[in-house]
Amino acid sequence: MVDLYTVSLGCVSGFHLLFGLGNLFKFPPYDPANFLVSGKPGTGATEIEKLLEFVFGLWYTGSITGVLLAFFYGSSDCLRGSLVCPLFYHATVSIAALIFFDKYKICNKKKASGTVVGLFHAVMASMFGYVFYMS
Repeated sequence: MVDLYTVSLGCVSGFHLLFGLGNLFKFPPYDPANFLVSGKPGTGATEIEKLLEFVFGLWYTGSITGVLLAFFYGSSDCLRGSLVCPLFYHATVSIAALIFFDKYKICNKKKASGTVVGLFHAVMASMFGYVFYMS
């Protein structure tokens, strides 16, 4: 049976794996032009962009790995504990993106504004929160 719990867990897991592995192995949705570097769309060629690719790749795959292991092999308490980090991350990035990303010219507005990034992360935080609440 498909319910909101399953859909939420599937969406956040799928996104984290796709975004994380995409950054590590350079396949979509990886696109360095989503961010501005010195006022220009990123190319993925600078050292800071390469560092961010690793940070994004390892953070997104690492944070969802704990969730998936707890879901399949752990208890409800383990699952709830593993959800805290990605829930906190998405909630705080949502706030930061809504308040600061456009102000500091972090996002390439031709691709996505800080508001879009903030709302996306708010949806992700909501799904993590729902899974946490229902676990």
